Amino acid sequence: MKYIYETANCANYDLLRAYADYNMSHPTEAETIMWDILKKKSIDGHKFRRQHIIHDYIVDFVCLKKKLVIEIDGQYHLEEKQIVKDQSRTDNLRQEGFTVIRFTNEEVINNTGKVVNNIKKALMEIITPQTQSLNKKVTSSKEENKNAPSLWRGLGEAISDAWAVDAACSGNPGPMEYQGIDLQTGQRVFHFGPMRGTNNIGEFLAIVHALALCWQRGLQSKTIYSDSYNAILWVKKRQCKTKLERTPQTEPLYNIIERAELWLRTHDYRNPIVKWETQKWGEVPADFGRK
Repeated sequence: MKYIYETANCANYDLLRAYADYNMSHPTEAETIMWDILKKKSIDGHKFRRQHIIHDYIVDFVCLKKKLVIEIDGQYHLEEKQIVKDQSRTDNLRQEGFTVIRFTNEEVINNTGKVVNNIKKALMEIITPQTQSLNKKVTSSKEENKNAPSLWRGLGEAISDAWAVDAACSGNPGPMEYQGIDLQTGQRVFHFGPMRGTNNIGEFLAIVHALALCWQRGLQSKTIYSDSYNAILWVKKRQCKTKLERTPQTEPLYNIIERAELWLRTHDYRNPIVKWETQKWGEVPADFGRK
């Protein structure tokens, strides 16, 4: 049992092991289907473990060699509080060097082949430990800090291979615009607006714009930072839950919102979407500086 205490929190191991054993004895239909595939090493010969303990978490499936975690989500994962918890859990696992991919029960049951293909693709893209690719941190070395782009110098845990997005709105509603900034270069990646709307809508569209651009360019490991919890939740739910009145004046914006929601429903993006820690790092680099 080489990996038991390598990834588990020893202090809580007995309790977590009891929960894990119970979960293995009471799998969902989707988990049973997934395990029937993974336990045979039928995905390019990779070995997976189920209900494995990583620190204080029990993950559904993990390939320890590739540090790939597979989570199968039931309906309750769509609840707002659970979405926040899942994001925090995913962020913590990524900080430990794990790649996390998620599928719904329905995807596993009704589209097993596509799920398997996505797992294969994820495994192929993990060439080096994920701490070097997804969770690269700004080092404290004076030399490296000296040469780092000024936009993200000294941000500590902020991932350098990332884009930051933000929106600005004059009034609520009012003229709204948003933009994306590359943390490595400080260059603007995209900009949209102004168009009549709200700040929350702009934050939502900015994240979707970044995801779509990453998809188009094959940058599916790039992290997207936003300082808006609401926008991150809307993206996770694939729905812009705005209360903005739909009028002839706002109809063009609603057309864009509907296209963004459709994109989210039809694309299995894997880019991490992470809350920008303003108190820790200052204003998000995509901020328009109008506060």
